[in-house]
Amino acid sequence: MISGVSNFRGNVRRVDEIIRVLAKYGLADWVGDNTPGFIRRRFVTGEGVAVSDYPIEVRIRLALTELGTTFIKLGQMMSTRADLVGPELAAELASLQADTPADPPAVVRATIYSELGAPPEELFAWFDENALASASVGQVHLARLADGADVVVKVQHAGIESKVRSDLNLLATVAQLAETNSKELAHYHPTDTVTEFSRSLLRELNFHTELTNLLRFAQNFADDPRVHIPVAYPELSSRRVLTMEKLDGYSIANAAQMAADGVERGAFAGLFADCMMQMIFRDGFYHADPHPGNLFVLPRQKFGLLDCGKVGRVDEQTRDDFIGIVASFLTGDVESLTDQLIELCEVPIDLNRAAYRADVAEFIGEFRESMDGNLDLGAAFEAMFGIIRRHHLVVPPRINLLLLVIVQIEGTARQLDPAFDLTATLQSYGADLLKRRFSPQQLQKEVVRSFRDWSRLLKALPRETVNLLERTQRGELQIHVQQHGLQASLSRLTYGILVSALLLGSSLLWALAAPPALWGVSIFGVLGAVLGLALAAHLLYLVWRA
Repeated sequence: MISGVSNFRGNVRRVDEIIRVLAKYGLADWVGDNTPGFIRRRFVTGEGVAVSDYPIEVRIRLALTELGTTFIKLGQMMSTRADLVGPELAAELASLQADTPADPPAVVRATIYSELGAPPEELFAWFDENALASASVGQVHLARLADGADVVVKVQHAGIESKVRSDLNLLATVAQLAETNSKELAHYHPTDTVTEFSRSLLRELNFHTELTNLLRFAQNFADDPRVHIPVAYPELSSRRVLTMEKLDGYSIANAAQMAADGVERGAFAGLFADCMMQMIFRDGFYHADPHPGNLFVLPRQKFGLLDCGKVGRVDEQTRDDFIGIVASFLTGDVESLTDQLIELCEVPIDLNRAAYRADVAEFIGEFRESMDGNLDLGAAFEAMFGIIRRHHLVVPPRINLLLLVIVQIEGTARQLDPAFDLTATLQSYGADLLKRRFSPQQLQKEVVRSFRDWSRLLKALPRETVNLLERTQRGELQIHVQQHGLQASLSRLTYGILVSALLLGSSLLWALAAPPALWGVSIFGVLGAVLGLALAAHLLYLVWRA
């Protein structure tokens, strides 16, 4: 708590800015036509539009955009947590983009010199000092190498890392305060969410991460002539500078150019989906931001992939969990889907399993008629997240990100071909995964792994049993039982027993007219009864307030 207060004190200006922005977008509903003009002028966006004209989801997006890089990235991450923020807000946050001004050429030159040890004119045959584009973390410049290869150079904005670290400290403090003081928010573990977000954002600020991702994707698809990953140049890259090949193509959002080039959109949608499924189910390492701006049509109708800074990893257990959920859903198995989600999620102790199962059955019944090739996976996952949120289940981040990417894959593929059926592709890869899962080689691995675990357990069991018996004989065995949240209740119970004893004893003294007495009434009896009634009233107040 003390460290949190010091974080606030050390960032007074930033805290003041955050409060002002949140107040502007949060209090807009109180501003109307009758509000004085000098107040209304404070509740407008940068374009001069009244904030109150926007729904709450748009206002949240605008507020995060105004607060800068850290909060934009936080909103983008929360767009993957529809189970926490709801589908409407998640959809709005998914459109978060930053239009950050580019650093001046002198600042860019200084960054490149400090990172690569030489100015741009010595490293490149030609370097465009004017940025081609500028985003929240960095900006992109066109350049050409000595061998004539055209490249793009991504340069991080100056000072962005220190500002991000300061914001992350503030977010960690807010999350700690929220988890300490709100039982409802504590259920969703905000400190864990902020920790996960901080780790992800700091990794994104290190361009070595994107360089490594590019090299790994290139290795994974080296034998696939249909897919091209931009060539990365490690010798011209560093923590804050990334140099890679400029792709000679255009975004799949350019429908007119695809038509002019004779690109068959249905086949290209299949190529894109197949590439993404291979990443997920074959490699366990996938591009986590497959929106149209990052997907390129290259000469000879090859598929190109950009912006590899955000990736997801899928281990064997996650693949099994995901396929289990999809298989249960597609087969309409209510019991299996109910159990799969409970095993997968963090479940509250007061879960009403009957009500939860009824919601799952209704969910499957609602989408059952659509499971013939016209299923909207996005709507299905949105409904499933609604059930998860209603019953306070918490989905692991690894599954959340994977589900979001699957929905993005379907949406992007259907932009190319409205009739595209991702469920058939999922079933095909799921069947292949199950075959591998139960192949003789895999079963042999599992038998060996199980034998190793049992062998380790059997070796340790006699030794631990002897230790336990020896500690019991010496009287050193201790059993610790923790009951969280009972201290206040036990205190009130003890308080109530004492008050009852006081009232009972005073009543007996009064009834027996025990001396000293005045006019036949026990003085101690009266005083005890009055004190007991006062304490009883105080106890009732404490119970009511709790």
